[in-house]
Amino acid sequence: MQKNLFIGVMSGTSSDGLDIALCKITPQNFTILNSISKKYSSRIKQDILKLNQSAFDDLESSQAMGYRISKICIPLINQLINQNKLKSTDIQAIGFHGPTIRHQPNKNFSIQIGNEFILADKTNIPVVHDFRNMDIANGGQGAPLIPLFHKYLLNLKGIKKGIFLNLGGFANLTIIDQQSVTGFDTGPGNIFLDLWIKKCLNKNYDQKGVWAKSGKIIPSLLQKMLADPFFRKKTPKSTGRDYFNEQWLQKFNLKNFNENDVQRTLLELTVCSIQRHLKKLIHLENLFICGGGAFNTFLIEKLAQHNQLKIKTTENLSIDPQLIEACGFAWLAQQRVSMKRLNYQKITGSRKNNLLGVIVHP
Repeated sequence: MQKNLFIGVMSGTSSDGLDIALCKITPQNFTILNSISKKYSSRIKQDILKLNQSAFDDLESSQAMGYRISKICIPLINQLINQNKLKSTDIQAIGFHGPTIRHQPNKNFSIQIGNEFILADKTNIPVVHDFRNMDIANGGQGAPLIPLFHKYLLNLKGIKKGIFLNLGGFANLTIIDQQSVTGFDTGPGNIFLDLWIKKCLNKNYDQKGVWAKSGKIIPSLLQKMLADPFFRKKTPKSTGRDYFNEQWLQKFNLKNFNENDVQRTLLELTVCSIQRHLKKLIHLENLFICGGGAFNTFLIEKLAQHNQLKIKTTENLSIDPQLIEACGFAWLAQQRVSMKRLNYQKITGSRKNNLLGVIVHP
């Protein structure tokens, strides 16, 4: 076995596909040796999204879908290994994070689907999974989990302070000031932008925010949305499709407005929910953006208008913005294999340092 090689697998809240990264991880360096991304078919994506809503057969359906996702992963992981002239025994572990179909820390659970047993068996590599529930068992939110990886990345560059903004289906912030690290979800990221353009134009996302840019903000609608209690909730806090979903949008009678104006207002909702936190953090100077929303140029433009932070993507830290979470779960797998107890007390609200993740051996 070669030392320090890990694979991270991430299927995010947008439920649009898988990102897989082969990484070399040491205390002094982090390198992405190779990566591969795979879009889900429209059928698989819709089936995953359906699992976010209760149904009489959702237990069986979630297990079946978890098996399908793991079966998709297996040839992709083997492809990465072969392309780099490695053997499965060269990889210390796979950090596997399947789609989240329930996130209910207040009810003491979070569910990510996937079949870690078939993944370990068919790749012949140990799989680390279920990173969230030990944190929840100790009073934490179970999310976000990537902030400590963000701190590790800054330490490698000798940077002592900065902010990370992950713009996936949901948006979350990591705030690093010297040795202090905090992090939390701010609310919707791309989820409503993607949902609305799919409903109106049958497109999966608003490329570069062009459709939103064609509309105008509806002040009364924005005000009603921002009145939701989640935005005033104190940190630590996390959220998911259990809370912000199509049913949440239906409360606002969107059919009464121009469709592109709704898209513009939804983008402003994302901007405002983030900016209410950023305005207190100007002393941290640098804002590193990652996730699919990093490519929504209109959204980034609107964020830049609201503050004086130096906005960059994580490309400035040698990490593709779309691979940051896959890399983060490779790092979390490395931490678990190394038996590192991680301190998320100021991030998730956990009462103590924990070993995060369950290891399945082939």
